[in-house]
Amino acid sequence: MAPLRHALSRMMRSLVMKFTVLCAIVLVAATLVMTGIGYVSKSRDNRDTALAHAGLMSQLLAVNIAEQTSLRDARRLTVSLSAFSERDDVSGTYVADVTRNVLVATDGAQFAPGERTTDALVHGALGSVDMRVETVGEIIRVAHPVMHLGRLAGVVVVDVPIAAVSRPASEIFQRQIFVGLIALVIFLPLVAFVVRAALGPIHKLTEAARLASSRKLDMRIDVRTGDELEVLANAFNRMFARLDASMKRIHRLAYVDMVTELPNRERFRKEVEQVTRRAEESGTAGAVLFLDLDRFKRVNDSLGLGEGDRLLEAVARRLRETARGWDLSRGEEGAEPSLVARLGGDEFTVLLPTLRDPADAARVARHIIDAVRRPFEISGHRVFLGVSVGVAVFPRDGADPETLLRHADLAMAAAKRTGGNAFEFFESSMNKTAFERLVLEGELREAVRDDQLVVFYQPKISIKDGSIAGVEALVRWNHPTAGLLSPGTFIQAAEECGLIGEIGDWVMRRACTEMAELNKRGMTLPVAVNVSAVQFEDEGFADAVIETLRETGLPASMLELELTESVAMRQPERVLEQIEPLRARGVGFAIDDFGTGHSSLSYLTRMPFDVFKIDQSFVRDMSRDPHARIVVETILAMAKALKLETVAEGVETSEQLAFLREQGATLAQGYLFARPMPLNDLVRYADSGNAEARAAIA
Repeated sequence: MAPLRHALSRMMRSLVMKFTVLCAIVLVAATLVMTGIGYVSKSRDNRDTALAHAGLMSQLLAVNIAEQTSLRDARRLTVSLSAFSERDDVSGTYVADVTRNVLVATDGAQFAPGERTTDALVHGALGSVDMRVETVGEIIRVAHPVMHLGRLAGVVVVDVPIAAVSRPASEIFQRQIFVGLIALVIFLPLVAFVVRAALGPIHKLTEAARLASSRKLDMRIDVRTGDELEVLANAFNRMFARLDASMKRIHRLAYVDMVTELPNRERFRKEVEQVTRRAEESGTAGAVLFLDLDRFKRVNDSLGLGEGDRLLEAVARRLRETARGWDLSRGEEGAEPSLVARLGGDEFTVLLPTLRDPADAARVARHIIDAVRRPFEISGHRVFLGVSVGVAVFPRDGADPETLLRHADLAMAAAKRTGGNAFEFFESSMNKTAFERLVLEGELREAVRDDQLVVFYQPKISIKDGSIAGVEALVRWNHPTAGLLSPGTFIQAAEECGLIGEIGDWVMRRACTEMAELNKRGMTLPVAVNVSAVQFEDEGFADAVIETLRETGLPASMLELELTESVAMRQPERVLEQIEPLRARGVGFAIDDFGTGHSSLSYLTRMPFDVFKIDQSFVRDMSRDPHARIVVETILAMAKALKLETVAEGVETSEQLAFLREQGATLAQGYLFARPMPLNDLVRYADSGNAEARAAIA
């Protein structure tokens, strides 16, 4: 029973079946009603026919026996009634005179000859001289007056069985049921067909809604009924079209990078997940390449966001072309193509689904580096970029998207630390390095919070007489366990974790405070403080410096701010806006590491700087590298022409000092004179008359 009940339940979920069953019930009910009505009508007609038949028989008999009744001829009446009573439709009859005496009676008659009838039917017929009829059970009794020569001669009574003159009720009922069944057999299939045809559009709409729920929206419902269903179908079509367009737009927003039209991080993650699963099942290998553009931020800041987006589009095109070229070069039909994606900012990724050998990934990385190194033409400018590439091979370096991206990112960071335009494969030791960097960042935050940083000062010596012309403030980290750490061990970590601005502000405040104290004690030593890009790009930088000078009491003329060449030349107009309020108060400005960037001389002549600091790499290499010597000579000549002071960094030998003096350098700093030292040592150094420096100058 359960399977049958389940089948019926499923069938009744269909609207067509429900309407078919409903129509069938209505049809059956209508058939039953019509059968009942037919039965009642037929029975009534049958009864009327029987009455008419009985009346006609009694009339004919009355006419035939009129003379015999008038003559009271019993013998002839008996013969006539006997012959009449032999009919199947007569059960009994008798004849009475006008005085109601029975003259002749047949078997089955109510009264015998010679009896006086008390039949009310006879009284009525004789009294009205008209036929009288009554039905007693299944017998029709008819009393008809007998007229002879216009005179009433008597009355004849005939009993007629209804069954003999009409069809039985059961036969009528069976016939009606048969007719009804024939009607059901003919009309039920027709009703089912009509219902199915009428509800077919609704079935189409239902099926369309079901498909739409499974996100199959690229369809059209074809309903041409000319009624509300066609209007509804057209509304569905318009709704599906809008939903399809919206879903495609949502999918595009969710999985496509709007700037480059490349797949985004989420799409790339899903693709890597599928590819690594197949690779694990088939035992093949592939690779994920993590790309980070070198110098993009500088270019983006110089050209603006709009041109930066155009540059990213151009980079994306080259990456696609490179990946496509690699796919074609393999010559494998049906092989899954490489996928290029943009994770965000200047970070891209490339998925190589299959590798014959890890060296293939190295070749692709080299092709990418060569492609990106070619100059880009952006709004009439030739723009040069580099790219650092990290490679993680799966399943060796990971089998899920998160692990592979993290390992490829670590490898990319290692390639960037080598100077960029390079690639590195992931190695397990990189995880350790990354962990150590994470620990370092945490400890550095504690150092800033717990005041573990200290300021050292390196004197700047006048090449003319060996006197101390000023000092440069340099930060050190007094680590609780590792001891005194130089900036090279933690400055990059500070930049990456966003502490460089806070550290820079702290160094400036501490240096100004300590130099102000020395100034009050009569020791006047101008101090130079390095300014990071994060500090300088802050809208409130100038106000913060002025506030620091006011709080510490250091004269503005005793503070010199050092900007790197790349920061100074990034946005010249912005530099002027930041510098002018401070220069107006007497703060000096120096370009640090001059000669290492790509400054425009036309901008340099407009920049209100006071000092050029020659990078120590040029000073160190002067004796063995003619190029470095020429750079130093050029810088010194240009500074002299612009009437600017110069500071040569990293002076370690007398030969370097002699060359710098010959070329007109004004100040120098380096181990030849003094190493960076804490404040107390600086005071002692100054009080001693900096004999070492004077000796070196002499």
